[in-house]
Amino acid sequence: MIAPKLSVRAHWVTDDSQLPQDTPRFVVVLIAILALVNVSATVLMIGDWATMTNSMAELERNITDHLTETSH
Repeated sequence: MIAPKLSVRAHWVTDDSQLPQDTPRFVVVLIAILALVNVSATVLMIGDWATMTNSMAELERNITDHLTETSH
């Protein structure tokens, strides 16, 4: 059921005389959307990494404080 649809699309793309006029505009919009998603994911990942780094530093301070308190 999926294979016939894919073969129809493949023939549509390979036939240059049948391409609609909006195809370049569609490609530009698709690339812009993908770029925005990529930038958003990168920003979120950097934010998560900063949060994780801060949490690890706080955990290290707590462990150090705890070890200092128990050794005295």
